[in-house]
Amino acid sequence: MTSGLLLRGGVIHTLEPGCDRPVTALAIAGGKVVAAGSQAQAEAALRGRYRTVNLDGACVVPGFTDCHAHFAAFASGLAGLRLEDARSPEEVGRRVAAAAAARPGAWVVGSGWNRNLWQGGGHPHRKYLDVAACPVALTSKDGHALWANSLALRLAGVDRDTPDPAGGRIEREADGEPTGLLLENAVSLVSRLVPAPGIEEAADAVRQGLKLAHARGLTGVHVPEGAESLRVFQHLRRAGELTLRVHFMLPQDRLEALASLGLEAGLGDRWLSLGHLKFFLDGALGQRTADMLEPYEGEEDYRGVPVMERAELSARVRAAVEAGWPCAVHAIGDRANRVCLDVFEEHLEASRRRGLRHRVEHAQCLHPDDVARFARLGVVASVQPIHATSDRYLADRHWGRRARRAYPFRSLLDAGAVLAMGSDAPVEPLDPLRGMYAAVTRKREDEPEVPPWYPEECIGVREALEGFTRAAAYAAGEEGRRGTLAPGAPADLVVLSHDILRGPPEWLLEAQVTATLVEGRPVHGELP
Repeated sequence: MTSGLLLRGGVIHTLEPGCDRPVTALAIAGGKVVAAGSQAQAEAALRGRYRTVNLDGACVVPGFTDCHAHFAAFASGLAGLRLEDARSPEEVGRRVAAAAAARPGAWVVGSGWNRNLWQGGGHPHRKYLDVAACPVALTSKDGHALWANSLALRLAGVDRDTPDPAGGRIEREADGEPTGLLLENAVSLVSRLVPAPGIEEAADAVRQGLKLAHARGLTGVHVPEGAESLRVFQHLRRAGELTLRVHFMLPQDRLEALASLGLEAGLGDRWLSLGHLKFFLDGALGQRTADMLEPYEGEEDYRGVPVMERAELSARVRAAVEAGWPCAVHAIGDRANRVCLDVFEEHLEASRRRGLRHRVEHAQCLHPDDVARFARLGVVASVQPIHATSDRYLADRHWGRRARRAYPFRSLLDAGAVLAMGSDAPVEPLDPLRGMYAAVTRKREDEPEVPPWYPEECIGVREALEGFTRAAAYAAGEEGRRGTLAPGAPADLVVLSHDILRGPPEWLLEAQVTATLVEGRPVHGELP
């Protein structure tokens, strides 16, 4: 039996602070890195029998962490009705009809439709989904809208007399009848009726999601989901099947229950821990519900949908801080981001006394006056770089000149902010290398000849890599313990076919994940 691993013959980037040069050998024992340096140093640290792995020129970096992924939703969608490539409402209707025929009487549930891609325009309307005799509920690509058919609306009791819920909107025809499109908080009017999968069905989906995540080099994920998702992760943890480190962000409406039990953030173990409370301040760019300081392009008064106003957020953040919970606040529009930062500043001293590190999730459009506030307030900017490229045309259309202030990665880093990076899966692909490419080039993969979008906001490859490693650890309060391959850190690492730090940005797309290790054990691929 061997007692350790010695990796040599490749390029190993530990990402230790102040260490820009790669090392030539890495020693692993007991699931941890015990030495990073020369081969002699690695051999001396192992002190016994070990297996030597010749990397044959491959590149080793710390394991990736996705700082914002709706993982259970992503996993369940792998086998569900996916509509990202649908190009018209009529095509969506045809697919719904086929799904309904395959499972007569059952709800048709799908996700990923994006009306911004529909050829010839078109608008979500219940009539396209009424081809199915069963209830239909389809979530949009950005997760901020639900498209329902007439039966689903009827079951939910949604009609012309149903008022818009606070922070939500029911789209209506001229006579007041619902069109079938529900926005923001109105989504729950129908979604609460959709039958939830059983624990084993949900666990099977997550198992498949774990495999795909490891194939993309992921060893950790920050998950903003609800109680059902948490039960699934606990189920897999008890069975010894959770091979991804999960930092779980609970919905803010659970605060009262958590506080009454005396539970504080950080409860858990190295596989599953409770992290932040998740809040929503506004909607999304794609649905034009992001909360803006000025009207949308072509609109006289419309500024988006504020899901929560400042007074309510302030009261809830105060209660969270008093209970020992850091806050992660969804804010996309420039007004939502300003409100969020204002509230965090209001509770800055109390947060620091409790050692709580707050986050803004997305931070997509910022007023120039607010960029430097992230660093000054110690607020993490949790961003999803691939949104910058997939949404570039939407941002130009709806925000006009304000798009220059959208996804300001370079500006945030230059101002001293911490950029933790993720995908927002299933909104975007669960693939850190693709996210890094977007952050570094500001270009879409399918448009290599199109110039970068506001290239002054491009960042370096190492900075992007740190967003999925060191900064991810910092965002979870785990700096010094994860995110690097320093001695004492868990041996969570990725073996790549290309040295992404020593080549052109295109290598981020060309690099293959040949192996992913968690605590020194392969969870994807094999070591030579």
